[in-house]
Amino acid sequence: QRMKFTQTITGNKRIKTQLESRKTEIFLVAVILLAAIFVRAYHFGAPPIGVHQDEAMAAVDAKALAEYGTDRYGMRYPVHFTAWKNSQMSVFLSYCMVPFIKILGFSTVTIRLPLLITSCLGLLALYLFTRQLAGKWTAMIALLFGMICPWHYMQSRWSIDCNMFPHMFLFAVCFLLSGLHRIEGKKWNRVFLYVSMVFFGLCCYCYAVSDYSVPVFLLAVAIYLLKKKQINWKEFLGCIAVYAVIVLPEYLSMLITVMGKEAIETPLFTIPSFQDSVRGEDVLFANFSWYQLKENLVCMIETVFFGRDQAVPSTIAKFGPVYYVTDIFFLIGLITVIWKLNKKKLPEKYKSPVFILFAWMGLTVIIGAITRYPVLHRINIAFYPVIILAAVGMAACIQKWKITAIPIVALYGVLGVTFAATYFGEWADLSRIYYYEPYLNALNYAHTIECDEYYIDPDPLGEGEYMVGQILTMYCHQIDDYYFQGVSNVQDGRKQLPYAEKYH
Repeated sequence: QRMKFTQTITGNKRIKTQLESRKTEIFLVAVILLAAIFVRAYHFGAPPIGVHQDEAMAAVDAKALAEYGTDRYGMRYPVHFTAWKNSQMSVFLSYCMVPFIKILGFSTVTIRLPLLITSCLGLLALYLFTRQLAGKWTAMIALLFGMICPWHYMQSRWSIDCNMFPHMFLFAVCFLLSGLHRIEGKKWNRVFLYVSMVFFGLCCYCYAVSDYSVPVFLLAVAIYLLKKKQINWKEFLGCIAVYAVIVLPEYLSMLITVMGKEAIETPLFTIPSFQDSVRGEDVLFANFSWYQLKENLVCMIETVFFGRDQAVPSTIAKFGPVYYVTDIFFLIGLITVIWKLNKKKLPEKYKSPVFILFAWMGLTVIIGAITRYPVLHRINIAFYPVIILAAVGMAACIQKWKITAIPIVALYGVLGVTFAATYFGEWADLSRIYYYEPYLNALNYAHTIECDEYYIDPDPLGEGEYMVGQILTMYCHQIDDYYFQGVSNVQDGRKQLPYAEKYH
C-alpha cells in the first residue's frame, strides 16, 4: 500500500510538472505570436507605399464580386480570373478580400488584411508543424526566426495572389499530421485528414503552379502512409474524393482551355476558358528544352539561397529572402536530419513529419524545374522548409555547443533590427516608385476635378505594360463595374459619358 501511495504521489507530481511545462510553452508561444502580429501590423498599409498592379487587379475584381457577384468583366463567380485580357490570375485572395470590403469599405488597408491575417496564422502553423517534426524548443526557434524572416514579413504586408499558396499548403500539412495522430479510444481526429484535403485543394485557387505539383506530393505521401499503415484504403479513397471535388472546377477550366471549348456556367460559379492566354508559356512542357530545364533549376537555387531575384516588391537585396547567413544553418539542419535517419536515431513519432517535409522539398524542386524562370514569388513554397531546417540547424548547434546560443541570438537580433530600419526607411522610399505612388497621387488628384473626359498615360513606368494604367485608374477612381462594362452610364452617383468615351 505504501508503494502504491508513493507511485500515485510521483505520478501526480509528473502530471503537474507536465501541465506547468505546457502552460509555460503556451505562454511563450502566445507572447512571440503577439510580438509578430504587432511588428507586422505596425504602420500597416504603408510601406509599401502605393499599390502594386497585381494587388490592384485582385482588389478591383474583389470589389466587383462584393457588389455584383462577378469579376470586372461580368463573369459570374469565376473559378479563375482573366488578367490583362491575355493572361490569368488565381481567385482565392480576391474572394478573401470580399468580406473585408463589404464590412470595412474599399481601401489599401482592407485589401491587404487577408494576407496579414493568413501570414500570422501561418506562423502558428509553422510552430505546430516544427513541433511535430523536431520538438517544442526547435519549434520555438522556428517561430522566432519566422517572426523576423524578411520573406515572411514582406509578403504579409501587401497582397498578391500567389503568396497565399505557401500558407494554405502549410495549413493543409498541419491538418494532415493532426489526422495521423491517433488518440487512444477516439476517432474524431481522423476527420482532420479530410480537412487537410480541403486545404490542399484550395491551393489550386491560390496559385496555378499547385495544379501540377500538389498531386505529385499527395501521391508520394499517400504511398508512404499506406505502406506504414498510418491510413487505410477507406481513408485514402475518402481523401481522394474530397480533394477531387474541391479541385474539379480548376482542372475543368484548364481542360476546356486546352481543348478550345467555351466556358461552362453552373448555378453556383463559372468555369472559364482562356483560349487567348499566354500563361501556358510559363510551363516548361509548353516548349520543352534541356537548356531551359537547367536554367530553371539554377534560377531556383540562386533565388532561394543566393538572392538572385532582387525585385523591389519581393525582397530587399542586401538581406535576401531569409538572410544569407541562414544558408549555413539550413545545411546543418538538413545534414542533422539525414544523419539521424541513417543512424536510426530519429524517434518514430518524427518520421512521418520528416518524410512530409522532404516530400515538400521535392514539390519545390518540381515547381522550380517546370516553371519557367522561378523568381521569388513563383518559388515561395520553398521558404517554409528553409525556415524549418534552419531552425533545426540552429538547435543542433546550440545543443552541441551551448555557448553558440549567445552569438546566434545576437546575430539575428542585429539582422532583424537592421532589416526593420531598412524596410521602414530606405526601402519604403524606394517602394513609392515600384508601387506607383506618384502616378496614384496624380489619378487621385484628377478625380477631384469636374470634367467630361480623362486622358491618362497607360504605361506608368514606360515598360510597355499598357494595361497597368487602366487597372490603377479603376482602383483609384473606384470605377463601377457595370459602368466599366458599358451596362450603365452611372459613375460616382451621376450619369456620365460611357466609360469608353470618358477614359482615354
